[in-house]
Amino acid sequence: MHNTVHDILLSIGCNCDREQQIMLVTERLKVLFPDAVFTPSLLNPAIDGGEDAAPYANMMMRGTTSFAFEALVKVLKEIEKELGDRAEKRREGVVMMDIDLMEYDAVRHHKGDWQRPYIKVLLQQLRRLTVGVLLLLTAVCATVAQTKKQDTQLLGKAVEYYVGGKYHESVLALEKLQQHYTLNPRFMAYLGFSYYKTQQYEKAAECLKKALPSLKGYAPKERAAYSYACAESLFEQSLYAEALEYYAMALPLTGGNDRADVLFHTAFANYLSKGESMEVYNMLQEAYTLYEKNVSSATTLQVSRRKQCKVMIQGLEKHLQVETLHSDTISHQ
Repeated sequence: MHNTVHDILLSIGCNCDREQQIMLVTERLKVLFPDAVFTPSLLNPAIDGGEDAAPYANMMMRGTTSFAFEALVKVLKEIEKELGDRAEKRREGVVMMDIDLMEYDAVRHHKGDWQRPYIKVLLQQLRRLTVGVLLLLTAVCATVAQTKKQDTQLLGKAVEYYVGGKYHESVLALEKLQQHYTLNPRFMAYLGFSYYKTQQYEKAAECLKKALPSLKGYAPKERAAYSYACAESLFEQSLYAEALEYYAMALPLTGGNDRADVLFHTAFANYLSKGESMEVYNMLQEAYTLYEKNVSSATTLQVSRRKQCKVMIQGLEKHLQVETLHSDTISHQ
């Protein structure tokens, strides 16, 4: 675990919905960097753009973090995506959000940007703001400054706990931060998933339902994990109809044994809420087929589910009087 605090300098810009985007990115960065100092935003013409190119809103931020360099770059890219940044939009000249790590522990990056006129202006503003804030903190807010620095370190620990699968510790850290800050959707999802892993299903569903609508731009595998965890948390509370909504969200985002898991639980939730049906039968057939195709990569739990699928399919064939069309796949011996 690394508790070292690093000084950072960020350059932030966008050329679409500028006022709204600057407000949103400021809110998200304040959560990550409680001691951050921001310049006002400046309106600047697009560099290397034509006469019709949309102008940019630019600002800079200085603060501290306990994130390692590579982890910080990844987090900043995730914020860009969360605020609508897409490669296809950039090709069309639309930059919803661009966050560059200009300096990390006095080491400069994006060296070509340092000579841009607006960067020089913003740096001058930032120096004046930083001096003023430091004087104020030294005079009346030393305790608050220390608390914010500790919160920044705690957020870094929470992320490390989560990534390392230490979900109980992740819950404790994120709950403590939640007492003083509004968690953004990504960290709300972290908290919800950690609740799920520690079998706190009611809290898990509450957090994940809040976070998921804001995660549409995230990677399919990650959204699938959160949707599935939300569905499972609702299932564990016997809220089968609501669980089915979230299984349905996860299903198109999955493949292989993961898709089989979603189908298995969707079939089970349907069975418990609606009883025996051809819909349940067909889902179990598809799940069984996927488990069979991917048996070499199956976990012990998935092997058990494959066997359970087989038993349930055979039972449904008797009760629904289904003609066995899958005798080549499922042995009745």
